[in-house]
Amino acid sequence: MATMDQQDEAVARVYGSALFDLAQSKGQVDTLLEELGDLTAHLERDADFADFLSTPSVNTAVRGGVIEKLFRGRYGDLLVDSLQVLNNRERLGALGAVAQAYQRLHKDGRGHVDVHVRTAVPLTDALRAQVRELACKLSGKQADLVETVDASLLGGLIVQIGDEKFDASVRTRLQTLRSALLERASHELQSGDSHLEVAV
Repeated sequence: MATMDQQDEAVARVYGSALFDLAQSKGQVDTLLEELGDLTAHLERDADFADFLSTPSVNTAVRGGVIEKLFRGRYGDLLVDSLQVLNNRERLGALGAVAQAYQRLHKDGRGHVDVHVRTAVPLTDALRAQVRELACKLSGKQADLVETVDASLLGGLIVQIGDEKFDASVRTRLQTLRSALLERASHELQSGDSHLEVAV
C-alpha cells in the first residue's frame, strides 16, 4: 500500500503533467515556469498565506475569491485557473510538489535532468566532472548536479537520478568515484568506516 507521501507525490505528478501539457498546447511552457517559481517563492516567504491556501478548514469559496483577487491579472489565466482547480479539489497543499513536478518536466523537455549527489566532503572540480559525465551517460541528458554535503557518510557517495536503476557496471564506476572521495576525505576526517549507497 502506498504511503501518504507516495500518494501525494503521485498526485503532484499527475497535476504537474496535466499542467505541462496545457502549457505546451498554449505555447506558455516558459511563462508558466516563471510564474510557478514566483508564486512558490512567495509562499515560502509568507508561511501564513501558505497555510491559508492549504488548510482544509478554510472555506473553498472564500479561498477561491482570494485567489481571484490576488492573482487574476498578476499571473496568466492558465495558472490562476489551475489554482482554482486545485482549490476546488482541496489540493492546494500540494502546490509546491506540483510546481516541482512541472519543473522536472520542463527540464526533461530541454534535455536536462537534476542529479542529486550527496557526499561526505565537497566535490572537487575533477570529481564533479566525473559525476556529471557518468550521470549524462546514465540518463542520456545534460546533468544538472544538486550537491549536498553530509559528513555522516564518512566518504560515501549517493547518486540519485529520478527512479533510474543502476547495473553492476555503473556500480563499478560509482565505486571508483567513491574511492576518490575517500582519498579526499582522509585529509578531512580522522576516522570511521565508509560505505557506498546508491539511491534509486
